[in-house]
Amino acid sequence: MVRVYNCHPFAAQLIVPVQHEPDTLCCGRDTLFVVSAGCKIEAFSVTEVGCQPICSFNALGKVQKITFSEIACYLVAIEEKSNVLSLRVYFNWKGCQAQGKSRVGVRIVGHMLQAPFEGAAKDQMEIIEVPLSEPPVSVSCCPIKGDLVVGCHNKVVFFRLKKVALAGQSPVFDFERFLVVHVSLKLLEVAFCNGCLAMIADLEVLVLKLERARQVENTAQQQAGRKTASVNKATDIESSDTGEAASLSQEQDEFIFFQRPLELLGEDTWGSGVVLNLEWTGAESLTTERHNNVYLRQILYRRFAPDLAHIYSVEETALHSLQLLPMFATGDSELAAGSGKKDKQVLSLFCFFSLPHVGCLYAVGNMVQQLSTYNYPEKAKQAVISPQFLHVITRSNLLCYTVRCSSVAARDKDPEMDTNNKACPPFFMPVSALRMQLFIGLRAVCLSRNHLVVLAKTEAQVPDRPTKSKKQPPQKSKAANKMPSATSEAGWNLYCLQMISTIQLCKEMVDYSKRYKACSPQSYVHLLSEAHLMLKAALLDPDLCSQTDRAELVSAFKENCTQLGDCYSEFEMDDFHLALPYYKMSGLSLNDLISRRLLWEGQPQKFGKGFMYYLKHSIYEELKEPLNAETANQVLHVFKLAEPTHIPHALCSPCMRNVCLRMAWDHLERLAAISPSALVTLTKALVALRLEDLAKYQQAMQQYSETRLVCGFVAEPHLLQHRGIVVTELSRELERNQPGLLVASFVALLESHKVNLEEAELFFKALCVKDGDDETQADTPQLLVDFWEAMLIACSQESMIQLLLIKLVSVYIRRTARKQRPERSPLKTVDDLMNCCNQFGAIYSWIHTINASHSHPQGPSDDLLKLQSILCGSSIDVKSVLPLLHQLPEDDGPGLSVHVLCATRLGECEHVTDQLLDRCPEALLLFASCEMRQEKQPLWWKKLLPELCKRTKGAGRENRILVSSLKETLAAVATILQPLDFLSILPDEGIASFFLPHLQECSRKNFIT
Repeated sequence: MVRVYNCHPFAAQLIVPVQHEPDTLCCGRDTLFVVSAGCKIEAFSVTEVGCQPICSFNALGKVQKITFSEIACYLVAIEEKSNVLSLRVYFNWKGCQAQGKSRVGVRIVGHMLQAPFEGAAKDQMEIIEVPLSEPPVSVSCCPIKGDLVVGCHNKVVFFRLKKVALAGQSPVFDFERFLVVHVSLKLLEVAFCNGCLAMIADLEVLVLKLERARQVENTAQQQAGRKTASVNKATDIESSDTGEAASLSQEQDEFIFFQRPLELLGEDTWGSGVVLNLEWTGAESLTTERHNNVYLRQILYRRFAPDLAHIYSVEETALHSLQLLPMFATGDSELAAGSGKKDKQVLSLFCFFSLPHVGCLYAVGNMVQQLSTYNYPEKAKQAVISPQFLHVITRSNLLCYTVRCSSVAARDKDPEMDTNNKACPPFFMPVSALRMQLFIGLRAVCLSRNHLVVLAKTEAQVPDRPTKSKKQPPQKSKAANKMPSATSEAGWNLYCLQMISTIQLCKEMVDYSKRYKACSPQSYVHLLSEAHLMLKAALLDPDLCSQTDRAELVSAFKENCTQLGDCYSEFEMDDFHLALPYYKMSGLSLNDLISRRLLWEGQPQKFGKGFMYYLKHSIYEELKEPLNAETANQVLHVFKLAEPTHIPHALCSPCMRNVCLRMAWDHLERLAAISPSALVTLTKALVALRLEDLAKYQQAMQQYSETRLVCGFVAEPHLLQHRGIVVTELSRELERNQPGLLVASFVALLESHKVNLEEAELFFKALCVKDGDDETQADTPQLLVDFWEAMLIACSQESMIQLLLIKLVSVYIRRTARKQRPERSPLKTVDDLMNCCNQFGAIYSWIHTINASHSHPQGPSDDLLKLQSILCGSSIDVKSVLPLLHQLPEDDGPGLSVHVLCATRLGECEHVTDQLLDRCPEALLLFASCEMRQEKQPLWWKKLLPELCKRTKGAGRENRILVSSLKETLAAVATILQPLDFLSILPDEGIASFFLPHLQECSRKNFIT
């Protein structure tokens, strides 16, 4: 579908001062080349005031087609001489003066003749002959690197532009043939840009991408598979063609059969059946490793059925006007003439081709997809495309359509596009026909940077009326003969149409769109979107941007964003959410938009869904600067009229800081009466704190249980904190009087993914920091430790559990080592944690013995008990604790208990036995009965019993603890071993009276058993 409007894309129409009837023409960015009289080439400089002649020169043959390359500033022509088509390239054509007396040097491509260049004049024009095995059909110059691509009957020849340095002379440009692509199509046109090759036959389009394989093996497999598929498909095609030929020979001659239409994109394109064969030439053919990693990947294939609805000749249904259009990522497009050093970075690439009545535009860059279809009212002869417009000529009309290239390029450039921050009209939006301008006998069209050049010829010269010519006096006829040929020949004209500036055209489109605002809002938005895409194209395209002051373009773009934001905020549209990104891109503040957008008659229907969507997101996203009192009160009034349930969310935003608190309280009171909830109550509590009314605050906080209040905090996290870790008044009040509710609320926020762990930790640190303290150097506050402990109870994710455990262990160790007590009482004791959290295990009895033997007057601290409980549990990874143990010395009770706990968890029972023998022998037997079981049971008599005997003998009767431990060890071992085994482990020098009772007990228990 094409929307038709009547806008004016052209600002002026000038006549190009050509002396003879033009045959063909082409354009550069600011240059026009016109071929007349078969071989005469005239060059013009295209400026704002018209076309000024530069020079003229003669080609060596009759020019059939001509193309110009901005890179290296060369002209390439397909010429005919003696019924033979040849290809020639013209360098340094500007040095050729109008008189045609300048020197001309002719050479063959790849052959540098040294002698003629030595001391050659700078104004010498160079003509390079390009020999080809087949007649050329089409030529294309890469706008990025200046490479030359020549299309022949069924092959494409690639030439690389290069500089050749001559001894003592300035470098000279030349070409190097490096690749020939044989293709099973009868080619009509080719186009090449940045490694992308497009070609058309009568009714077929094929687009290829020259790519370097990532891996040689994968490339070989891909090529093998593709060659097999191509061969099979080629065989099928040949067989089908043979069958069709046989059937055609049997049928009547007037019947013609066509293949069905087909479109293949991306990887599916290899099903096209088109056979490709790559032939490397020149230096590339010798470098097998280099070209083995390069292959042509088909990305687009389309086959059409001939359009016989309007015309009945099959030859007139062929495709034409093939073009590749790049859009660039950088603003640096100014390449000096004759220099090929700089390469432009292509952001997006597009391919256009046309049938007589339909044009097709595809994106062939990051994605391969059809963007637009253009339906012409009559048969098109030629079309040219730019980042802003598609210009099509028919027999008597110049048509101007909008394009969607800037929509794709904007998304390729900015990853934030189509989010709440940025928006752009979609590429599938219907295209528009802006202007249909009448001409007589249009033949050709070409596009320069800011001008459209159109060649018009009448079908035949209008003969003079014989009656009047006979009666004219001879003086008048002589005067008529003296008139210039350009004015006397009315059969042709060459027009240079100046494009209107982007800003002026957009203003005209905005004025034109206002007639649709009331009757057709969709058309109104559509025209504004067209203006947006034109401005976007101007900002992206360096040539368009350089014609207008960029600041003026940016200003117009922001104004257009404001207009689009107004549309989506006012009209009832499905995509009303686009009001938010368009208003953001407008650069206007919420204060500005409120003051210019809203009417305050108390009618809620005036506030559309789009505006409310923008308002809510702007309020919730916490603007850097708070709204002034008047605007804040107006925003509150809007929510009261349109969405009263969102008043609590609005009042919690920091940008509403200046709102009238009395008015806010009244609104909340009415809302609580209509729709009571924990969120409304908490918001009332926040407002009461700001009013410094503690009675109202306490009354509000007592209306719901803590569980319901936690749900209210989850519904609106801004009650507790703002972005940037700003603590609210309500959080500080809860920290003083209800810390448990505060901790439970943040646990719920973390579980519901409203905040992350880092944000919660920063919040508690900011909340608990004291005045004058350095927040970065302050110790971990107890409220944060309480939060970690509460999270450990609620968490089920193993990675999060390990992270929380190591955080808690680090704090417990640091406080224990420093003998530091927390600044406030913990919310949960060690018994509470052991009862409700699996990560806290029951403390071993022998650890309690160590604690008692090295007891502090106040007993072991809660941090030490919690640390011991974690180490007694089964969840902690003890190896992660070892780097922290250097803070605790082993010579005191807390340090000893932690070290031996870690060693026990690591299975180092012998080492723990030695430590307990040295530091705390009274805990030894409890340790042995707890840890020396099952496979570690032999440690009782192999390690513990010999050590006790040895140490008891050395200590004598003075060490009663060792003697008591020895007796208890003998009693325990005697119940386990057989008498003979028990007897064998007793020391030889031992006193019989000491060991005999244990031996008898051992014998008695075994006899009973």
